[in-house]
Amino acid sequence: MAVTDDTGTAQTAIIHLTHLTERLREHGLRVRVASRRPPELAVVNPDAPALSENVHAAPEEGTWWFWWSWNEKIAPVAEADDVARRIRHVLTPAVRSR
Repeated sequence: MAVTDDTGTAQTAIIHLTHLTERLREHGLRVRVASRRPPELAVVNPDAPALSENVHAAPEEGTWWFWWSWNEKIAPVAEADDVARRIRHVLTPAVRSR
């Protein structure tokens, strides 16, 4: 993952994260933009608060991506709806059979 520490990159990341915030809230998740270096979203499932994830946006080879906290790509920022669905899936408790 290519992360630079300049103001322009941080501002662009915040723009992409803010757009994703809207999508995640539509999926019923609680979201907060954390102005760290790099900026990131703190995402929580309000129905299962122990399920949370930090997501960030950063460019790699000229394309902006959303990234999991373990530095694995989720998808390009242009696919925010799909990214929101993936994050919601990860933050949904598994159903246990009895």
